[in-house]
Amino acid sequence: MKIERKKVSMQVMDHLKTMIKEKKLQPGDKMPSESQLTEMFGVSRTPVREALSVLEASGLIASKQGGGSVIQAASLSNVMEEIQFDFVDPHDILTLLETRLIIETGAAQLAAERRTSGDLAIMRKTFEKVQESYIANEIGHQEDIAFHKAIATAAHNPLLLKTMENMSDLYAKSVKFSLVKNIGQLGKREQVLDEHERIFMAIEQGDAKQAQQLMHLHLTNAKQKFETELKKISS
Repeated sequence: MKIERKKVSMQVMDHLKTMIKEKKLQPGDKMPSESQLTEMFGVSRTPVREALSVLEASGLIASKQGGGSVIQAASLSNVMEEIQFDFVDPHDILTLLETRLIIETGAAQLAAERRTSGDLAIMRKTFEKVQESYIANEIGHQEDIAFHKAIATAAHNPLLLKTMENMSDLYAKSVKFSLVKNIGQLGKREQVLDEHERIFMAIEQGDAKQAQQLMHLHLTNAKQKFETELKKISS
């Protein structure tokens, strides 16, 4: 029998999803306050906030004006699939990460060689959105994806961009999986943010070799983190 090891925030989220599935919490209902959830689960406020952040980013709950959150009326089967990564085949994600290593390192190199002032403006804007999501301690997967897409666009290779778009569904899930693991872990979040900034700076400076190397490092770290999580689950 395997013992599943999960962060406290993920356990809190699992309990809340179960309550929604069992209709103890229904669309339109107000989510219990942080204080109530803290008392209910016997945990500190930090994992409760992290769990609520993930649920809100996934569209399962929405912030209410004046404070608190409300359960959203949504297709729970779709929502659960978005936030429950057990539905994603780990082999598919590893294959995707290997593919990203091949494609996006080349994209970063080409972007450094071919980027226009307009490309850099878009890239800077997407990077600033990544910064904002990290400061707010949000998952930031959409912002992350937009940043990488801006780099691919700056490579000015339509086939390369189309290849990335064809992988969009699994791409989004893999990025989200990786970033969810960083929620509440300031050191890891700062590392990823720093990696993004250094990639952008290399492209901005037109340093193709440096941009390629930094993108390779960034995606290798993401792949290693995913492999580490798999080992934790299977051990």
